[in-house]
Amino acid sequence: MKFAPLLCVLLHAANALQRKDGVPPAPTVEIAPGVRMPKINLGLCNHTFWLANGGRGVDTALVYGDKAQQETGEAVRNSGLPRSELFVTTKVPCCPAKKWLKAAGGLPAVCGVLGHNTSSQIEHDIATLGVDYVDLMLLHWPCDTFEETLAAYSAMESMVTAGTAKAIGVSNFNASMVDRIVRAAKIKPAVNQCGFSVAGHTDDTWGRDDATVAMCKKHGITYEAYSPLGGWAKGGTGRVLNDPTVKAIANAHNKTSAQVALRWIAQQDIVIVTSSKKKEHDEEDLEIFEWSLTEDEMARLAALK
Repeated sequence: MKFAPLLCVLLHAANALQRKDGVPPAPTVEIAPGVRMPKINLGLCNHTFWLANGGRGVDTALVYGDKAQQETGEAVRNSGLPRSELFVTTKVPCCPAKKWLKAAGGLPAVCGVLGHNTSSQIEHDIATLGVDYVDLMLLHWPCDTFEETLAAYSAMESMVTAGTAKAIGVSNFNASMVDRIVRAAKIKPAVNQCGFSVAGHTDDTWGRDDATVAMCKKHGITYEAYSPLGGWAKGGTGRVLNDPTVKAIANAHNKTSAQVALRWIAQQDIVIVTSSKKKEHDEEDLEIFEWSLTEDEMARLAALK
């Protein structure tokens, strides 16, 4: 996800705290020995709504800001659910990273503000969330050099030994970067989180392409799609959700365009992290595992540019 603090307005309607019994939690996938991750997770916006409506995976990051991480931690603690049933993902930045910050539209000074001490960033994440451990810690993007990237990743490896992270992984790594980190790391990344969607799966710069998905599968790494509704596709989310092919397939299944776009990803055995601030959207997102697209429909969606 983009690193800018994109905080949604928190809604506090009392009925949002009532869990919908008709929507079961999403299925899970084993990303590391004994570590199971929900196949759909919520990045932004309201984790309290998400957990109340059946979601179990939450996603945040240091660079989303302290308020975002505090909201995530509070949602987990106040959910009334056993911690073992919830899956918490957060991230630390890899600095310096001028190439990434420029591509993401970020301020060049952000790494200077955050500092380059990955261990301190990890400690800040855990303390701000207010949890004893996270289920998954990601390196949010690669540094300018592989040596710097490996040093940051190595600091994360110590979390597994210390028990402060059940699994670790990377984000925005393309196929070649994935292959290189696997060969150099002591602990193989469990997850690679990249932008991926209908009409947005051909850019190999930051792993937003089919080749990176294939490389992850080759190494037994779970690929996770952020901006799954087309945030990085040409024309953005509106272009994907209003595409005639997407809408026609949605009508054929009596589903929404968003559900079709998410199902296309899930049916490729790709984990999803999406965003929502509405109860009905949470419920629709969790329902994508109850039906399937045909092979022809999958191919037609894959062909969209």
